[in-house]
Amino acid sequence: AILAQELWLSFRTMSALGGYLCAAVSVLFFGSNFAVVAKYDAGDGMLFQLVLCLGIWFTGLCVMVPRNPAFYPIAMIGGVIWCSGNCLTVYIIRQIGLGPGLVTWGTTALIIGWVTGFFGLFGLQSDQPCLEKPWLNVLGLGFALLALAGSTLIRKTAPLKPPLLVGPGGEPEDMPTSDSFLERPTAAKGRAKGILASLIAGTCYGLNFLPSTWIQQHVKGASQDGLDYVFNQFCGILAASMLYFLIYCAWKGNKPQVNPEIMLPGFVSGVMWAIAQSCWFVANDIRGQRNYLLLLIYFVLAAISCGCIVASRKSSCA
Repeated sequence: AILAQELWLSFRTMSALGGYLCAAVSVLFFGSNFAVVAKYDAGDGMLFQLVLCLGIWFTGLCVMVPRNPAFYPIAMIGGVIWCSGNCLTVYIIRQIGLGPGLVTWGTTALIIGWVTGFFGLFGLQSDQPCLEKPWLNVLGLGFALLALAGSTLIRKTAPLKPPLLVGPGGEPEDMPTSDSFLERPTAAKGRAKGILASLIAGTCYGLNFLPSTWIQQHVKGASQDGLDYVFNQFCGILAASMLYFLIYCAWKGNKPQVNPEIMLPGFVSGVMWAIAQSCWFVANDIRGQRNYLLLLIYFVLAAISCGCIVASRKSSCA
């Protein structure tokens, strides 16, 4: 543990380089953590989100043990906010697909994060004094808006295999179609609901760093190392996830929809997300040029990728 801590401190001394590398890891894992569960049916998503959050909390525990940071319950609020949006992910994927959902909620999250940082909302310090070229920062936001607009044109494809669930008695059963939450609406209506849910989830994702950032800026003696708030936030994620799952079980008459195949992939997905989130905590410590340069690079790629996906479709398949 001591050796790992020393290696980490040496890595952090590279400041900007470390921030860019951590941002790259975040982009990679944020964009792929749901891929490991894409071929499994997650039911209505409530069990999946619980298993995913268990993976997140376990990873946070591994980050916390060698560091032993102070615990700030306020930082748990960020986890609760994030988990509230995460409960919508399965519904979003069913309505508009994994790719469009990722682009929409991810881009929305970055836009919300940009607005709160640029204007200093919710009591945070504005990032504007740290910007050498504010116009480039705003240009990055413009590319984000283009990426978000392009994502609404991507169409969801049909599932490859029928859902597989396990009923209360352990017998296989198909996904019920009478449940209003999962009922297949018309294409236009379903897409509209999916996009709206993506915007709500993205807003939650974009606000999840606010509590920890507020603590760093307003609590005297608080650590300025983002990793010291990882476990705080992940405890909030697990607490909210368990509460939502218990409410869901009560609403379903203690008969939750369960697919045993989702357990291990869901946990792995949570670990991948937690690694990405931890790296993003580190990237947020790097100020100055990375604010607008990283936004510019990311959103250019996002906008181009959306355009390529849309342009690749045959008109007969729209």
